[in-house]
Amino acid sequence: MAWKVLVTARAFWVSGQAAQAALEEAGCEVVRSPRPGPLTEEELISLLADCQAVIGSSDAYTARVFAACPQLKIVSRCGVGVDSVDMAAAAEAGVVATNTPGAMADGVADYTFGLMLSIARQIPAADTLMRSGGWDEIRGVLVYGKTLGLVGVGRIGRGVAERATGFKMRILACDPYLQQSPQAAEFAGLLEFVTLDELLRQSDFVSLHAPATPETIGMFNKERFAQMKPTAYLINTARGALIHDADLIDALESGRIAGAALDVYTKEPPAADHPLRRAPHCVLTPHNAFNALESTQEMSWQSAERVLSLLRGEVPACVCNPAVWNAPTLRVPRPTGEEKEIRS
Repeated sequence: MAWKVLVTARAFWVSGQAAQAALEEAGCEVVRSPRPGPLTEEELISLLADCQAVIGSSDAYTARVFAACPQLKIVSRCGVGVDSVDMAAAAEAGVVATNTPGAMADGVADYTFGLMLSIARQIPAADTLMRSGGWDEIRGVLVYGKTLGLVGVGRIGRGVAERATGFKMRILACDPYLQQSPQAAEFAGLLEFVTLDELLRQSDFVSLHAPATPETIGMFNKERFAQMKPTAYLINTARGALIHDADLIDALESGRIAGAALDVYTKEPPAADHPLRRAPHCVLTPHNAFNALESTQEMSWQSAERVLSLLRGEVPACVCNPAVWNAPTLRVPRPTGEEKEIRS
C-alpha cells in the first residue's frame, strides 16, 4: 500500500531529489511541511494526521504527537541527532524511530577541522577586515604540531583524529564507553585515551563529539574552563547543550580560554540578541557542519531507505528504539528475532 511521507528536513528538500524519486516510484506521496523544521508539537500534529511516515528535522516528536497521529509508523531522522524524539514514547506507541549516523561523518569532520583553523588563524576576522576596506596584520597560532583533545570518539571524532594526523598533532581522547570496550584497541597508534581532567590540562584544542545525555549536558562549565590552558581553544560541532553558555561567555571575556568556534547551540537558532553573538574571540556558524553536498545527498538517501525498508516489510537499518519491536501497539508487522538482531 502507498504511504504519505511528510518531509520537514531542509537538507532533504535541497539534496534529496533522487531519494524522493525512489519514494515516489514505490507509490509514496511525498509532501513538504510549510516551513523546514524544527517544527513544534502543534505543527506536527496538524501535518501528520494522515501520514504514515516522516523524514524529519529535529522536530518535537513527543507522546502527544504519537497519540494524535495514529497512522504514523516511522520517524526517519534525516540526520544523526535524536534528542528531539522521545524514544520511550515512540516505542510505547509502536512507532519506529531511525537515524542516519554515518552519512554526515566526513562532512562534520572536515568542518570541525575548518573551524579549528579558522579560530586559530582568525580567518573570519581577516575576511571582515578586508571587506570593510582595511588592511592590517592579524596574528594567529599554529595548529600544526599542537595537542588536540577529543571529547567523544564516534565516527566524527575518529574522522577528526585522522585529519589531525596530517598536521602532526598529538591526539588525546576521552570516551569512557569506548575506552572500556574491545574497540578501543582499534585506536592504537592514532590517539591516546586519557581522563577528561588530563585532556583539558594538556590540550591546545578541545573538540566536542559527545551526545547530549544527562551526564554530558552542561559538562563544559566554569570548572571545566578553569582546567583548560588559557591558550586553548574550544570547538563544538556536536550538541549545544554540552556547553553552559554563560560560563563560556565569561571564559571568553575574561581570557580564561583563548577562543571558541561553535556550530551548535543550546537553542537553535539562538536569539538575535543572544550574548554569544557578541562574545569576543569566537567564530559562530549556523549549524552547518553536516552541509556538504555529498553528505546531505547520502543523508537524504538513507532516511528515505529507512522508510522504504519498513514499507517493504523489512527491518530498517539504524533503529534507535529497538524496544518498539516488543510493543503490543507496534504499528507495522512484527519482525523475527533474527531480523531484529541484524538490523537494529
